Amino acid sequence: LLTLNFRRVIMGTRSNIAYEKPNGKITVMYCHYDGYPEHNGQILNDHYNNQSKAHALVDKGFQSGLKETLEKSTKDRVHQDPPQTYHSIHAFLMNVQSDIEWVYLFKNNEWHVAEYRYIELPNNNYTKEQLHTNNFVPLWSVLAKIKTEVSA
Repeated sequence: LLTLNFRRVIMGTRSNIAYEKPNGKITVMYCHYDGYPEHNGQILNDHYNNQSKAHALVDKGFQSGLKETLEKSTKDRVHQDPPQTYHSIHAFLMNVQSDIEWVYLFKNNEWHVAEYRYIELPNNNYTKEQLHTNNFVPLWSVLAKIKTEVSA
């Protein structure tokens, strides 16, 4: 059973937003701010929750912050780096940058999300746990859990 560590963060919470192509390749964009589910996850769920919108967003590449429309998202972005494409989900997950905290993946016509977790090592050092495909859960279930926790 996967348990996500929910938290509200007011800072640069970095995320990758990706989609899976029919041939198994993964196209990925980077988003610098507000990567946690309460923000980016909610926006993806509410405004980019179909294949054409998900693909259009990711295909635009780098985003400083995710907004409700593609035009608003791309208007004030700092960089215009294109998205990257990997030959498989495994290749993508093996190459995620170390500062990424959340990964969103659009596949099978819905958004999925996974959180990178830190593992404590000896001498008070930390490392990130490697993500695997089984770490992803449907985004709607995470958002439902957040709403339940907030209302409790």
